[in-house]
Amino acid sequence: MEKNKKTKILHLELPSDSRMLFMSDIHGDIQLFKEALEQAHFSEKDYLFVIGDMIEKADEWDNKKMLDFIIELNQNEKVFFMAGNCDEIFRFILPPLDKKKFLYYALELKKSILNDLAKDMDFPLSEDMDIDAFVSKVTRTYKAYFSFIDSLPDVIFINEELVLVHGGIQDIHSIPSSAIDVLKFDRFLEVCPTQPIPMLVGHNPTRNYRTDVASVNPIFDYKKNVICLDGGNNVVKGGQLNVVILDSLKNKKFSFFALDHYPKYIIKDDICYEEPQNLFSMRFGKNEVDVLAKDLDFYLVKPKGSLDELWVHEEFMIFSEGKAYCYEGSNAFLNLKKGDQISIIKKAQPYSLVKHKGILGLIESKYLYDESI
Repeated sequence: MEKNKKTKILHLELPSDSRMLFMSDIHGDIQLFKEALEQAHFSEKDYLFVIGDMIEKADEWDNKKMLDFIIELNQNEKVFFMAGNCDEIFRFILPPLDKKKFLYYALELKKSILNDLAKDMDFPLSEDMDIDAFVSKVTRTYKAYFSFIDSLPDVIFINEELVLVHGGIQDIHSIPSSAIDVLKFDRFLEVCPTQPIPMLVGHNPTRNYRTDVASVNPIFDYKKNVICLDGGNNVVKGGQLNVVILDSLKNKKFSFFALDHYPKYIIKDDICYEEPQNLFSMRFGKNEVDVLAKDLDFYLVKPKGSLDELWVHEEFMIFSEGKAYCYEGSNAFLNLKKGDQISIIKKAQPYSLVKHKGILGLIESKYLYDESI
């Protein structure tokens, strides 16, 4: 596979009355992917589009299982898989760009398909391993994987009425010739102009686009004509797999549902909190904070350069060289009604991090009566 992949563009003409399903950023989660197809009642009448990042970041063996499954599913002429920057590990890491980057994927990330392939070949990964020999064996053993990834389109136009791309395209009339420029476009929604036709993208978890509430639901930005699908599954705390459904090109009616692996709980009481004057959600990433206090499992922190304060579970904190960092957090306490179903992200004391209808926030753990959670 050549590293400098040229952008592959696919133009499709499909029946305008067909139902279409869209997903992105599954990240090797074969269980949720299969559940999503089942819950959507995916059938031979439907079209399915997976807009990149099918693999990487999954538990042991799941990346390989996912790749085997989608290669089989790809035989269906109504199923279309697209390239994402994570899928291109076969291009950009094998053969390795450099030893340091290869070993980072193999030894530090540990949730890469490299680990699955190494175990499958009984080829130990280590700092002093023979990388060239590993790459040579992978290339010989998994030719089908290389061929499949190499065949994936980077951009799909559907009836010239929709455009699909993993990262984003500023101008659909002037698409970059280098595939990586459309596969990896961080914070696309913030900088892109209004699109002439609806554009569906993945890549950047949707919670990174909001600083008021921590939402992992799809973003339907009808002003910019962009739909962002990435729910942060296997990436952010509280992430989920979003499934966006288009009834048909005739009516352009979109809907969605979401799935995650977290334990579910039915709220037994009405819960009401006073909303803070300024709702604040921290973007996913390494954020430096000042620690103000600690209460059992939680730290009260203030992000650098901000006046906002929020409670963050100690598991999400990092202390290094006299500085404190956290990767995500929100100052929202969720108001819930008796009978609401929530996903429990982290049960702790005195608070628990939960999710309701795609919104993450805290509740007091006294409202969770089931000790087995």
